[in-house]
Amino acid sequence: MKVNDLEFSFRHKWGEWSLFSIIQRIILLCTTILFIVSVYDIGYSSVHDTSSLYHNSLFRVVFPVTAILYLVRSVFYIDRQLNRKVFIANILLGIFLILIFMYRVIGGETIVFKPLFHNFTILHFLSFILIILEFSRLKIESAINIFNPAQLFIVSFAFIILAGTFLLLMPESTTSDITFTDAIFTSTSAVCVTGLTAVDTATRFTPFGRLIIMGLIQVGGIGVMTITSFFGFFFKETSSFREQMIIRDYLSEDTYSGILRTLIKIILIVFIIELVGALMIFYSLYITGLHSVSENIRFSVFHSVSAFCNAGFSTLSDNLNDIRIRQNYMLQFWIANLIILGGLGFPVFLNLYSYIKAQFLWLKDYFRFGKPYEHRVGMITFHTKLVVLTTVLLLVTGTVSIFFLESDATLKGADFGQKLATSWFMSVTPRTAGFNAVNMEMIARPTLLVIMFLMWVGASPVSTGGGIKTSTFIISVLNVIRLIRGKNHIEILRREIHEFSVNKAFAIVFISLLIIGTGSFIIFLIDGEKGLLRIVFECFSAFGTVGLSINLTPFLSVSSKWVLIALMFLGRMGIMTLMFSMSVGTAKNVRYRYPKENIIIT
Repeated sequence: MKVNDLEFSFRHKWGEWSLFSIIQRIILLCTTILFIVSVYDIGYSSVHDTSSLYHNSLFRVVFPVTAILYLVRSVFYIDRQLNRKVFIANILLGIFLILIFMYRVIGGETIVFKPLFHNFTILHFLSFILIILEFSRLKIESAINIFNPAQLFIVSFAFIILAGTFLLLMPESTTSDITFTDAIFTSTSAVCVTGLTAVDTATRFTPFGRLIIMGLIQVGGIGVMTITSFFGFFFKETSSFREQMIIRDYLSEDTYSGILRTLIKIILIVFIIELVGALMIFYSLYITGLHSVSENIRFSVFHSVSAFCNAGFSTLSDNLNDIRIRQNYMLQFWIANLIILGGLGFPVFLNLYSYIKAQFLWLKDYFRFGKPYEHRVGMITFHTKLVVLTTVLLLVTGTVSIFFLESDATLKGADFGQKLATSWFMSVTPRTAGFNAVNMEMIARPTLLVIMFLMWVGASPVSTGGGIKTSTFIISVLNVIRLIRGKNHIEILRREIHEFSVNKAFAIVFISLLIIGTGSFIIFLIDGEKGLLRIVFECFSAFGTVGLSINLTPFLSVSSKWVLIALMFLGRMGIMTLMFSMSVGTAKNVRYRYPKENIIIT
């Protein structure tokens, strides 16, 4: 009997419960068991040995069974002729899992399986990867029938935050027990790439706990749907049209055919930038190093991920104001570059990638065939130009303002170069990153207002940062200029801004200030003795997913911390996502219009 006939007979007999679907469910169960066993071994087991997971009898049975089932699933995948990438990916993964397990059985404990953090080995790593792959394969049709795309986006982030909370509550994640509130606060701050901390990251979390935080930052920065969609394209047989629509809209892609290429580019861009950033940070530590090479490596990787994802988390108690590195301006330079790159947004990266690729291809043809240069209109999109222009404007304005306002405060006694470097870093980090190279409690009050403004504006759309976004801010400013000039439309860079974008910008500005004001009011009612300015600053920092603090968050009551958790979550989701999530249906076009009236506005 042929494979196709066997598959058909099972479908005919069992309906939806075909042999292929049965294998899929068994694999999902096995990967879930491997994940649970791995988490228990790392977080709860008192045996701190790299062989502990391997010697677990349940793991030694389920792991090779899972590897074999990956091969079996490929055999019974009847559409492999039409989708070779899925067939090949499952075959290769199954073979790799078998080889790894056999290598461990025959070779025993080797340098490959030495721990990275605590007793974390490649077997733990593969168990975590397998659960991600299998969840990426799940169809979201049933979820789409319950949630609209905006709600699905919110639910996915909430799920990761909750999962991160329980991981941080594991005994091996912390040096001493932390409360559920502090755990979910840290998880929310990491996933929402904020950086506000209720407990000291350096002293209260173990190396494994900090690894969990870094993982949550990476997932939150790239996006849950980006990661699952990326793996789903390689290990998922089919995707419905509705699923592709959601992914296309989330990535701001114009066509369906370019979704996979866009996902690959995003993942590659992120990891290449973070890798280069980690190397540059490690090199800069030669100037004023920490302790050892291994600690410098961990510091470099953690801070590269935290900086590019605009998180602001640090493994040092005093953040970058640590006495050992506070004057390491090369370190600040590279971290600032990572923050700026992460805040530009993936559409800008992809547009610049296309432009550079086109120029490279022209140079190649020029040297080979002498092809003359042909200017192509629209290679740099209007969005890219507007975002870069606004980013430069905010950075320059922030640097100049802080330079003069802090000359007699935190910058007093420094030379011109040190003042300029610190001012530049202080103008970059409020753009949703949250690193601080100075004592925030010593900053002048006018500077705090400038920083709050920068935190409120934040990064650019579809980036790793938060805030109302640069595009919203510049459109709002242009709209004010339009009213002053008496024009009936906005013009910039020889383009006219659509009225719909102007309306969205106004809604975002109004709702963001309403949310921040409400949060500040509630916290002031609870912890008013802490000071209004400090409370407002903390709320701007939370909503803008920045993480800068005037040493207030750890001393807030539990109720106030939950208010900040809500602000961080709302700020990361974005105003438009929240508005779309509350929509109950498609707006109906009516064929009538009421008479227009003017309202007195002075």
